[in-house]
Amino acid sequence: MAQVGRSQMEGIVEALVGAANDKDEGTQTALCKAIVDIGIKKHVVVIKICLNYLTKYTKLPKGHRIIVLNLMERVTKEHIHSIQESLANEMVTLGSAELTAVQDVVPDWQEAASKLLITLGLRYAKLVFQELITKFQPGVIPHYFVLQTLGLLATTNVVEIVPLLKPVLGRVLPLMGAVKLDNVQWVFANVIARFCEAIIDFLADEQRARGANISAEQFSGEVFSAYEQLFNVWLQSKEAKVRIAVVDAIGFAVHLCAADALNEQLPKLIPGVVQLFKKHTEQYHISQCLGMIVDAACIKKCSNMAVILDTLLPVLHQHACIPVNMANPVSMKDHNESLRCFAAATKGYNEKIVSFLLSKLEVAQEKSRVPTLDIIKHLINSCSTELGDKKPMIVNGLKILLPDPSLRVRRIFEQTIIAMAHHGYLALEGGSVMVEYIAKQCTLDPDDKAMAKLANEELTPTALRDMSDSVLVLVTTTIEHMEPVLWPYLIEFLTPVEYTGALGVVCKCVSSIGFKKRKAGDEECKLNFTEQVNLPKPNDLLARLFIMSGFPHNGRNRGEQVLNCLQALGPNLHEDVVTLFDTAVPRLVSYLTEQDEKGTWDQKLWEDRILKLLSRTLDDINKEEWLLEFGNVFGNAEQVVAKYGNLPDEKGFLYKCMGVILRKATHKQFVQNHLDMMFATIKHTSQVERDGCAAGIGYASSSHVDIVLTKLEMVLKDETNKKGKGGFFSFGKDKSDADVERLKATVMLCYGYVCYNSPANLITSRMETNVMRNINPHFTKVKDTVVKQNLIRTINIIGKSLHPEHLKSTEYIFTGRGDLLNHLLEYVRQESVNAPISTETRALAITALNTLVMLAPKLTDAEQFDVIKVTMDSIFPLPVPVADSKKKDAVSLEESTALMNSATTELHSLLITVLNREFSSSNLESIYKHLEPWILSENGLERERAICCYLELLRTYLAQVDQNEPSRVIGVQFMGQMVGELIPRCSDPVLKIRQTSIESVQILLKVTTCTTGTTDQFVEAITLLRDRAEKDEPNALYSLVNDMSKVLCKKLPNDNLWPLVTVLLEGLLDKQPHSSSGACVVLNNIIKLRGPTLSEKIPDLINGIYEKLKSITNPQTKTGTLRCMRAITSQFLSASMTHLLDIPLPWDTEIMAIWQVHTGEPVLIKQVFVHLLDTLFHCVAYQEKMKGNKPVRIETPVPKAVTQALILLCQMEEVQPIVTELFSKFLATLLLRIGASTNIESSNPKTQTCIALALEAFKQFLTLTKSEILLKTLDLYSAWSLLEKEDTFPHGILHVARGLAENYPQEVKPTVDALSNSLMSLYDCHRITVVSLFSELICVIGNSNFALAEQIMNYLLGRQVDSNYMVRIYCIRGLGNMASIGGDQVSRFSTTVLSAMLAGMDDKEDPEDLITMEAMSGLAKIFDQIEEGHVRPILINIALRIRPCFEKPTPSVRAAAYTLFGSLSRFGNGPSQIPFLEQIQTNFVSLLLHLNETDPIVIDACKGALRKVGPLIKSAKVNNMFQKHLTAGEALLYPDFLNDLCKLIVVDFIDRVNFYLMTGVGFFKSAVPEIKSNAVLFVGYLLGNMPTENAPVISKEHICEALISLLKDQSPLVRSSCAEAMSLLYDY
Repeated sequence: MAQVGRSQMEGIVEALVGAANDKDEGTQTALCKAIVDIGIKKHVVVIKICLNYLTKYTKLPKGHRIIVLNLMERVTKEHIHSIQESLANEMVTLGSAELTAVQDVVPDWQEAASKLLITLGLRYAKLVFQELITKFQPGVIPHYFVLQTLGLLATTNVVEIVPLLKPVLGRVLPLMGAVKLDNVQWVFANVIARFCEAIIDFLADEQRARGANISAEQFSGEVFSAYEQLFNVWLQSKEAKVRIAVVDAIGFAVHLCAADALNEQLPKLIPGVVQLFKKHTEQYHISQCLGMIVDAACIKKCSNMAVILDTLLPVLHQHACIPVNMANPVSMKDHNESLRCFAAATKGYNEKIVSFLLSKLEVAQEKSRVPTLDIIKHLINSCSTELGDKKPMIVNGLKILLPDPSLRVRRIFEQTIIAMAHHGYLALEGGSVMVEYIAKQCTLDPDDKAMAKLANEELTPTALRDMSDSVLVLVTTTIEHMEPVLWPYLIEFLTPVEYTGALGVVCKCVSSIGFKKRKAGDEECKLNFTEQVNLPKPNDLLARLFIMSGFPHNGRNRGEQVLNCLQALGPNLHEDVVTLFDTAVPRLVSYLTEQDEKGTWDQKLWEDRILKLLSRTLDDINKEEWLLEFGNVFGNAEQVVAKYGNLPDEKGFLYKCMGVILRKATHKQFVQNHLDMMFATIKHTSQVERDGCAAGIGYASSSHVDIVLTKLEMVLKDETNKKGKGGFFSFGKDKSDADVERLKATVMLCYGYVCYNSPANLITSRMETNVMRNINPHFTKVKDTVVKQNLIRTINIIGKSLHPEHLKSTEYIFTGRGDLLNHLLEYVRQESVNAPISTETRALAITALNTLVMLAPKLTDAEQFDVIKVTMDSIFPLPVPVADSKKKDAVSLEESTALMNSATTELHSLLITVLNREFSSSNLESIYKHLEPWILSENGLERERAICCYLELLRTYLAQVDQNEPSRVIGVQFMGQMVGELIPRCSDPVLKIRQTSIESVQILLKVTTCTTGTTDQFVEAITLLRDRAEKDEPNALYSLVNDMSKVLCKKLPNDNLWPLVTVLLEGLLDKQPHSSSGACVVLNNIIKLRGPTLSEKIPDLINGIYEKLKSITNPQTKTGTLRCMRAITSQFLSASMTHLLDIPLPWDTEIMAIWQVHTGEPVLIKQVFVHLLDTLFHCVAYQEKMKGNKPVRIETPVPKAVTQALILLCQMEEVQPIVTELFSKFLATLLLRIGASTNIESSNPKTQTCIALALEAFKQFLTLTKSEILLKTLDLYSAWSLLEKEDTFPHGILHVARGLAENYPQEVKPTVDALSNSLMSLYDCHRITVVSLFSELICVIGNSNFALAEQIMNYLLGRQVDSNYMVRIYCIRGLGNMASIGGDQVSRFSTTVLSAMLAGMDDKEDPEDLITMEAMSGLAKIFDQIEEGHVRPILINIALRIRPCFEKPTPSVRAAAYTLFGSLSRFGNGPSQIPFLEQIQTNFVSLLLHLNETDPIVIDACKGALRKVGPLIKSAKVNNMFQKHLTAGEALLYPDFLNDLCKLIVVDFIDRVNFYLMTGVGFFKSAVPEIKSNAVLFVGYLLGNMPTENAPVISKEHICEALISLLKDQSPLVRSSCAEAMSLLYDY
């Protein structure tokens, strides 16, 4: 390229450099980026210009010089390997000059120069070094940044600089003594540190060091001299930063000092550094220095180090004890350096270090032990080789931590144990103690008060316990060499009570190893319990695992792990159970997992499975001697109390296991001894233990009934005779009355289980003599709830044991049933009904009653009466369960609710049993008499409970009727009465009552139809009503009861109607509104459908309805009675309407009800609607009065009253067909009313405004006519808020018109006809309403109805000269919308419409260009439809007339102009092609620039225009870009798009480029920053993408000058864009 071109580019770069110090940060960034971008392409030019600029402008502001230096550094870094030495030399000279331009330290400036020199040092290190040395004359303290740069240069290019350092050190050392200033001392210390660091780095590569013949000894003298100055003098500086720099330098220097010199210095060096801990808060560098000193001393084997360690170690330990701030990286680095100090010392003095640390553990303080353990853990992991012979010492020394209570100590100790496990420590003597420690941590109880006190925010007992579990599993499964340590040692933890909390995780580990050994056939799998005396015996293990598997979810869901352990240890437990366990245990585990996943759990079923496995185990072994030994494990009283005293669940299950064993045993003394054990160890205060003991004794009685009964009788006698004395079972303590009563409760429960489990033939013979005789005296005067409940359980179990199905006989008669019934009823009576249920006494008692009722003989009438009444009175009045947190032992809300549900369910079961004992209509009626007062109760809860109970009875009755004789069907008289009382409940406010009542009515009707033996479809349909009852809306309930009444009218016999009607009349006054409404609905339908049947009772019926109407408070019920009133209006329409409309607003409830009652007659309501609409159309819309000097609109009463009446009537669904028939009349009238109601003042402030009423009427009308789409349209576009205001009302009408035409095309023509007369209205609001609606209708109906469009067009042409401005606007818009009819039809009217459009553009009374905008929009639409011949004469004229609108300040006008220009593209291919193409080229740049402006509407208009003109510009690629990227509404990456487009322009339109450039430059003067910025980018992209061979044809001099001038523009956006554009001109 010619010299001229290069100078232009240089001028651009120089301008950018000159502007780089922009005050706007973003612009400054853009300018710097532009320079760097050019520098990447032309680095030599940019660097030279920067050099010349800094050289030329010596007085440049400091900030500007910094920016230029940084730019040079960035460009240099990119091209460091291609920069010539001559240029590098110039840059080094400049950098050196800038570095030392002023003697003072100016950090930003001199640091920028230093960075430049260091970057150059990557390749020209010697050149930079030599230059810097010239600034470092011997005997003269150099500039601060000269030294700093030398130091950084050394570490940047170690290979080239280190061989040159010795002379430099020779210049540095003599000057150090003369340095007094703190900052100079800092830089000297820093350069010494960097030199030493570089030397150490160089020497680290031994091959490189040998090749260069360089060793540490060559520098040791100079470094030591520097060290002496640093340590002896500068370390005493008062400036903290200097001391830190000195410490940093010393840390590196000691590695280069001679060994003897370092050894000699150690006694004062280390104390000197240590004392700095007291002077500095940030101590990382001090710790690092100490670590390097210790490391060097150990490497060099300095003898003095051993002595110094005695004083150093306490200091290091104290420093390591400082808490680490994990959020502070420096704090973490400091701690790591402290650990590194110990690791460094361990390499030379391992015994001293270990002894010291173990001694620190003797201090029983958390703040000392935690960091000490952290150090030991670090040493174990990092110094494995050095600590090899100290492992026993460490293991033994750590035992002191075993009793430490601190959670933090425990946590770090466990982490240390993991490290020890990985490195083989635990295999040594004492290692098992560490395993035991972890196991103990697995037993932590978070609920323990002492343990809870140890918790803190950082660590809780639960977290530590979970971590311990993970540690034990991790050690077991991931560290192979730990297996000999853990097996079989872990088995020792299975049986001790103190490890119960860890049983789950221990079992998991034991099973893991056990399965592994069994699979591998390992001989160690088989244990020798004789030699390994510490292991629990097999029977102990078997018993323990069986007991602990009974409650698998206890102990943190230990069940699966316990069962797996049982299977894994099978061969060691007994050889005869291996096959059984291998088969049964996996099934149990699978079952457990499956139930947990399903969320269903049956504890009893699980216990049965485990007990069955125990029983099968006993069967498979089948050895009496072994059985006795195994039983003695269970029967050891001391062990039972010790191990399971605090585990009631497991203890209760132990008793059950013991019962299974006793059932198998034949040794009588063994049985007696273990029965004694069970009573000796049980806690009678625990229900779980009581249940377990009773069940166990029950199991034993199946084989030893007489022994068990004798034992129970003896216990009762002993405890009765020895009350208050120490007996055999009291362990020497006196017993209170409560203790004795609870023991009796246990014995009573045992009697129940004995009865149930003993052989049937034996228990019946002993029931009266051995059982009832002993238990009867204990049922009276029971106060303790627990005792009472267990007595009830006993009765229930005894009843079950005597049931014929259990006895397999029906001959046995239980004579003691009456006494037990009375006891139970008395227990129920004693329960309070004034408080929510809190115990299960009721449910238990009712269950027991149910069991006794099933026994023969049948209850007497008196007994049945008492049973039903007492139980109902105990359940139905109970209040709703609530949570009571005030009482100490109060039950929760969930528990109380569950208790209530249980009691209710048992009551249902009891009543069904009573009914089944004598299945008859009379028995059902007898039970119903008890239920009736509760069903009619005002309390909803009582009604619900009673009706649900009745439903259960009816279900049972229906099932029995289906199976028995038809003669048992309920009588019709009783049927009518029951149905009548159930009808109000079918619409009860309580959902459960509604559904239950509906089903009850259905069952009663089914019972009636049962006599025919067929299914009735009407009765079956009631099932659907029950589903519909879920909705509690009035309409839904009305529909439900209405349908119910139709079924009743069809199915009820005539004899039942009047009793039913009399009950329903009372139902009209039901306290529940929905219930009274339901009664009203059924009553009305009976009168309509079955009136003739009631003909004799009509007078009484009318009087009854009239009297009840006076007292009815429910509006729905009253509405049902008002329907008789509508006959009046049907005879006197005009007078009735006139009178009603004259009543002033607001109307009361009665008047509104009268209006709405007319909707019941379709013929009548149509007459009412026509009358009201005609009145509204012809009445005076408003009155105008002067208020001051301003006319105001005042409402008139008649149209407002009509509007209110329409609202009321349209609220009724039944008028929908009529309103739909009058749709167009309604729509036209209401739209005119809305238009007239805006801006009307109300004369009565208590009433709604006219516009509010009008809009409400319109909404009600659309809702009624199911115009959901139109409603959604209006909601979507917020049209309701538009319709409220006078200035936005026409916009709302547009949405109405579109919704009407799109969804109700059949109503458009009638609506237009209905509104056409209003075009001549005297009211402007009426005319605006009509023309706005018409303008949009033309757009929507299009060519679907040409005749109608022509009709509307003529209407609009007639109003084009209207005096109202808004009318003219909408006329122009409507005429423009004629384009929607399309095809040849548009051409027919094109001349007329185009003339109207052009006339609109010339409207003189158009200050805001609104009519002009509408005219342009209309023209654009028309042009899309008509042929070129109609447009050719005016095409260029239009293009010229709209061009000024491109730059109008109003966005909508600009958008309309661009849209219209795009529409003109249709005529670009015909005879008008050449002139129109010229117009495209003329406006091309404007279109491109407005693609990225502030208004999205304009952007979319430009996109649309470019997409349309794209095919005409004779470039397929450009057109493809337009079609692909310029999609309306989508975001456009404008710079990228513009850049890509310019690449195409310079190829396809090379002859037009200069014109585009000049046009773009013309926009440099735009007042809009965004447009100016776009123009700059456009010009830059064009020039940047211009092929080199075409560059001479461009007026680049003018353009470059313009760009350079814009660097001073006021807008940062323009300046940033200018920088980006100029960055592309690197070839100019």
